[in-house]
Order: sequence, then structure tokens, then C-alpha cells
Amino acid sequence: MTGVVQGIGFRPFVYRIARKHGLTGWVLNASDGVTLEVQGTGDRLMHFWEDFLYRRPAGVVYETIEKTEIPPLAVEESAFQILPSREGGVRQPTIPPDLATCAECLAELRDPADRRYQYPFINCTHCGPRWSIIEGVPYDRPLTSMKIFAMCRECEREYHNPADRRFHAQPVACPACGPHVELRSASGELLAEREAAVRLAAQAIREGQILALKGLGGFQLICDAGNEVAVQTLRQRKRRPDKPFALMLTEEMLRQACEEPSEAVWRWLRSPAAPIVLLRRRDISRNNTGEPAIENAQSASLPERSNAPTAGLIQDSRAENRTCSIAEGVAPGNPYLGVMLPYTPLHHLLMEAVGRPIVCTSGNLTEEPMAIANDEAFLRLGKIANVFLVHNRPIVRPVDDSVMAEGESGDVFLVRRARGFAPRPIRLAAKGPVVLATGGHLKNVVGLALEDQAILSAHVGDLDNLLAWESHRRAVEDLLRFFQAVPEVVACDLHPDYASTRVAEEFAHRLKAPLFRWQHHVVHFAACLAEWETPRSDPAFDGVLEPQPGSLGIEQRNTQPLPLPLLGVIWDGTGYGIDGTVWGGEFFLFDGRSFWRVAHLRPFPLPGGEVVVREPRRSLLGLLAASGMAERDLEDPRGLLRNLFTESEARILLRSVMRGIQCPRTSSMGRLFDGVAALLGLGARISFEGQAAMALQFAAEKTYFSSGANIGRGSTGSRPRAVGEMPGDASMLSVRPFTRTESMPIVLDWQPLLESLLAGLREGVPRERLALDFHRQLVEAVLAVAEQLKVQGLMFSGGCFHNQLLRRLLASASRARGMTAWFARRVPPGDGGLALGQIWLTRRALRGDLTPGRGGVAENVNKQFTEKN
Repeated sequence: MTGVVQGIGFRPFVYRIARKHGLTGWVLNASDGVTLEVQGTGDRLMHFWEDFLYRRPAGVVYETIEKTEIPPLAVEESAFQILPSREGGVRQPTIPPDLATCAECLAELRDPADRRYQYPFINCTHCGPRWSIIEGVPYDRPLTSMKIFAMCRECEREYHNPADRRFHAQPVACPACGPHVELRSASGELLAEREAAVRLAAQAIREGQILALKGLGGFQLICDAGNEVAVQTLRQRKRRPDKPFALMLTEEMLRQACEEPSEAVWRWLRSPAAPIVLLRRRDISRNNTGEPAIENAQSASLPERSNAPTAGLIQDSRAENRTCSIAEGVAPGNPYLGVMLPYTPLHHLLMEAVGRPIVCTSGNLTEEPMAIANDEAFLRLGKIANVFLVHNRPIVRPVDDSVMAEGESGDVFLVRRARGFAPRPIRLAAKGPVVLATGGHLKNVVGLALEDQAILSAHVGDLDNLLAWESHRRAVEDLLRFFQAVPEVVACDLHPDYASTRVAEEFAHRLKAPLFRWQHHVVHFAACLAEWETPRSDPAFDGVLEPQPGSLGIEQRNTQPLPLPLLGVIWDGTGYGIDGTVWGGEFFLFDGRSFWRVAHLRPFPLPGGEVVVREPRRSLLGLLAASGMAERDLEDPRGLLRNLFTESEARILLRSVMRGIQCPRTSSMGRLFDGVAALLGLGARISFEGQAAMALQFAAEKTYFSSGANIGRGSTGSRPRAVGEMPGDASMLSVRPFTRTESMPIVLDWQPLLESLLAGLREGVPRERLALDFHRQLVEAVLAVAEQLKVQGLMFSGGCFHNQLLRRLLASASRARGMTAWFARRVPPGDGGLALGQIWLTRRALRGDLTPGRGGVAENVNKQFTEKN
């Protein structure tokens, strides 16, 4: 069988049920999965098979099973055995991801009588490091970074006992023979070891210092989340003025700080993946207006809080935490907190010793890759952290924390796919050649297609500097080396200047392989098609949680094909268009073989080019200029532009628009979000991508949630609908709708909407109401385009669909109109899903399943490919 069947206690499971039913035979790991042979009477084999299918351990996911009956052996075997691993075969991605500490290990961690009491590296076959320590397959200790630790007699006995929970647990260790922690100064001086190191690290956090912690897949920067001074110090040193920090909380702290999560969210928080999940704050402070901090936040002039030294490693601080204070600087102007539960033994020990919520963010300077080696961390983080809690277990590859969010109740989707998910495969509809996909430029993830599976790397990040480029190249080389794959084809983005495109060109040249370049937004659509083409219990997503009882069809495929044609609504900030403009507010029709660009936003200019990403005010100026309102607004003493620019700045930019100098045109929905946010006073300048659009969402949600009464976040029942979720509500909106052309492609004109937003603002309509009505008019525009094209199936992807409110409104309105909506879930809707889309398109093109048609986007892309290659 193939699937997630190695490194997760599968062979001991088979051993136990075979012995239980009195069967003989063997089981072993192979490079392409697990092979077993069982022998016995028919009724015993039937009972074995039932246990095998329906009582498998949590985390085990069967992809394929090939079962053959053979004649009984002439000589009866004496017992069932676990045989040594076998090399050979195609290297399939059967390795599970890194798994959060299981309940059994946690109980031992807290048991003073256990020999692993308070040992920061306790693990078993059900939990612990996997992808972050493995160097090759089959998954055996000599091919992991644990090979440098010789097992003691007690650990070796557990390792070789098939009845033990640690049988063949490759990271198995104990205080006598395994890794240990050390506390060091920023200069590398040894301060403490083992238990004392954890105790003093906790004390440093409580005293307001910043700790660099070597975690499971890389370094993390940690401070007291309730200490505003510490949080602002971390922001200043990390050069991250506004972007929210993630928090690590206990369940008790989470309930105090956040609204009660839905049942689906709780399942994810407590799952072996243990992701960060975006949850709404329970009590939003008076200053939380939904506005981001526009300029660099200044350190609050708060007194240094008094902290008594920690007396022991585990200190009970529950009385102090009854109010669970979270500093405003953790997520400035943001009604959501990114929250995770402790997921390693070291995190559990540290949290219990600190006794407070902690900030737990990636160990890097902003826009740099995460540090994974001790020496590298001292060099790169030495000016950020006061002290370092390190250990001597090498990390083979960086694995950052995954991030999830919830749209409608139960619609939990990935924002960042990393720890807990990578390298779980995404099942493809058919087998095909080996394809290397290098992804996009932002939120990069690389991918590899092997047989009928797509393997995606963990989150790499934005490729904006040399360190990030090197990290991206290492991620590509790591996938190829690990799976011993030689790509037959390379795929990348159409943009010629992306770092990922340059790397793709380099590998295509080195391998003498064809290079396919795909239009950015078609790729977003393709990623969503790839995800939903084979809907079932998927090892990339659904199988993370727990085995589902009931019948199991091993070779399940989608017996009900996706309805065609499908309308793909692809909205994001930036993508290279085949017509020389910047795309981003796109509608594509997919008929099964061709993609047609059937609608888009009316283009508008971007004064200054890429600088508009950090200056939403420029997007607004471009919108006003294109609608003929800029000059009039500039001459009005109460005009918006006078508050956003000096008169000379505005005049210079308007001249550049008129002359078309450094002023590309765009149909980007992300830039429209930015312009509207600037118009409503929600962000003229920002410090991270998407900040203004987030502020617009948060402002809209203030009205949305207040009008919806009890939103029922923690229940499975229906909640009262908020105004604007159902058809007919558009007549109550304070914002005029988009107009649209009758000719093809349909052009959605935003000018009436913009004019009514300006009028509403002048008439005193609350900006929160205007922000919500803007979202509702987006929904109406989507449904109007679908009705004009007579399409019933809608797919949504692109970075704009990280917006939880937009997902809720679209899902509800689509159902009300009798349409079916599919959203990206198992891979991020943003650029973290591009590698999957590139793989899907390339495989289809090679099979001849993409037929260029008149106006079809695939035709134009392939034409560009032919001309350049």
C-alpha cells in the first residue's frame, strides 16, 4: 500500500492485529510504501482485513492498496515478523509531516516517576519530528539527523519491541542518550543546560527579554505577549512594525483571549498538525477600530512589569492569568489573533514555566528565511534576541508553522501550508511525467509531480532578497534529491523577472528539459481545479485529523465530474497579464479543455509602478485620475488627495498618469481594495502587503457582526443572517453597483461604485457601513457575471479569498441563487498554491487535454512559450 504509512506506527499496528488473529507472515517498509504478507484461515484473514481497514492508527492514510491472493506456503511460518526495510521502487511521498506531541507522551512528560519526565525531546511513533529530520527514504534512523545519537539500552529495547509504542520510532531518545537543550547568550556563551536552561529561559521571558528558541523546524522569536514594551522591542529589532505576531496559548488562555472557536476549528487546533488559526479577539480594546498602524509604532511608555524569579521549572501561574492580557502591539488594529497550542515537549515545558501567553514568531529579520542552525541563528538573530535556547538535534530543512482561517462555520482553509501538512501529497487525477514547478514570487512554495501525486514543499516565503533566493533554490534541490527525481518538464510563472522564473530557467537549462510558463491567474484557477478534481478523504488535508469510520474505497475517484463550464473568479494583487498589463480582477471560463478570459475589472493606472503595493493612496489617485475626478478633487479644499499628498506630489503623479510614464495599467482587485481603503481613511501607507485590504475587511466586519446578532461561532446551529447575505439586499446598499458591458469580455466598471463611496463619505455614512457595502457589491458583481454567462458552478482563488468575510458572503449568496461555489481550502488561495496549479496545467498540456481556442488564455500562453523557447 502507498499513502501516509511510514513513520507513524503503521508496521507495529499491522504486527499487533496479525498476532491478535493468529496469522503468520511479515511486513516491511519500502521506498514506495509498505508491503506485507499474511497467512491463515479464511475467517481469520477476513477479521484481520476489517481491523486493517477500519481500525488504523490516527494519521495513517491509505492512498492505494494492491491485494493479491497466493497459494499457502508449503512450510507453515512460526510467527508474524517485522522485516528490515527494503530499497527500490519509485520514491513516493509516504513520509508523514512533523506531528504535535501525543497525549501519551504528554502524560509521561508530566509524570515524575517516568524516566522521560520533563525531557524536551520525548516522542513516539504517534508524534514528534519527521519531515524536519529525515534525509532520505526508507524512513529509518540512519537516514535521519538522529543518527548521531546512539540509543541507550532502555531506548534500544523499546525500539526493537514490536509491542512497544516506540517500536521503530526513529527519533526515540531519553535524557541519557538523546539531544539536550542549552541556554546561551547572544554572543554564544553557555549560561545553563538541560532543566536549568528551560527554567532560566522562562525567567528571561517573564522579565521582558526576547528569547530565540530552536524549535521543531527552525528558530522562533519569543517574548511575553502581555508586555507591550517587550512586544514593541521585538517589532523594532525584527523590523516588523505592524504585521501581526502569532501567539502560543494554552486552551485555558485561548478561551479567555478569543471568542469560542467552532467545533471544526477546535479539531484543527488539537490535531497532530497543530496549526496557527486566526480567531477573533474576545474583547477588542477601544483603540481597535479596524485601522492598521500606518507608520512605525513607537514603543509604549509603560513601566517595566515586575517579575519574580521562577522558583522551579514548572511554576503554576494560573492565578496571575485569570485576565490573560494580550498587548495591543501583538496585532495592532486587528480583531483577529493568530493562535496555536503548544506542539512540542519543549513548548509545553516553556509555557508551563512562563505561565503567560507568549509571542511565537519566525526566527528571522522581516523578509528573510527562517534560521535553522545554531551558528546561523547567532549570526542572524544576535541583534534581536537577548538569549538563545538551543539544542543539538540538527534540523535538515526549515518547516515553518502552518496558518489556517475559517470562512463560514466549518470552512477552515489553509493560509500557509507548512508544518503538519508538508510533505503530504495532493492526489492528481492521472499519472504522468515528472514535473518540477517553481511557484511564484511571493509566499513561495515549490512542487514536484511524481506518478499521480503532487508533493509541495513547506512554505518558503517571499523571494525579495538573496537569502530568500538561496532558500528557494535549496528547496528545489531538496525535493529532487530526497525523491531522487529527474524532472522531465519544468513549469513556472509567465513573469520574466520573478526569482522563481530565473530558477526554473536555470534548472530547465541544466536538465535540458522543456520549460512551460503559465499565466499567473490561470494557474490560481488550475490549483483550485486540481484540489477539487478528486474530492475525497485527502492525505493533504482531511486525513490529517483522524481516521473516519465506515467503509473505505481505496481507489476512490470523483465519480461525479465537476460541472462544466466552470467560472473561475481569480482575484489578487498582481499578476503578469498576456496583454502587457497587470492582471488581478479576473474571470475565466473553463470548458474542460480551454480557459477563456470572459470578464475583468476596468483597468486603471498605478502611478509609480510597484511602489503602489506599500502606498494604497497611489491606487486611489490612479482610480480618481482614470474616472476624471482627480483634478477636481485636488482643487477642492476638502478633497481627499489634499490629505494624502502634498500638492506637488499629486501634480507630479498626475502628470505621470497623463503621459503614461512609469504608470502600468491594472485590472487588479487587490489594488481596488487598496484604493477603497485609502478613500475610507484606512491606510494611505502600509508596511506589509495586504494590510490596507485587511483593514477594509475588519471595518466591514464591525457592521456585519453587529447586524448579525449572535454569530454562533462556537455552535453548529445556524445564526441570524447579516444584512447583505441574501439576494435582494443589494437594493438596501449605500454603494452603487459595478456596471458591466454586454460585449465580451465583460468589463466591470468600478466608477459608479467609487463615486457613491465618495458621496457617502461626504454625507456622513459610517465608513464601516461603506466598507461592508463595498464587499456586498463585489458579491453582486460575481453573481451578475455568472448569470450573464448562464454558469452555475463558481470557483474562487487568489489572495483576495483569504478574506473570511468575502468567503462567507459569496458562499451564502451563491447558495441562495442556486449556484455551487468551490473555494481553495487544501492549498492556500494565495500564491502558496501556484506550484500545484503549474503542475496541473503542465500535465494537462502534455496529455493534449488543453486545446487552444480563439481567445483562450492557454493559446496565448503557449504562443509565448513557443516564441521564447
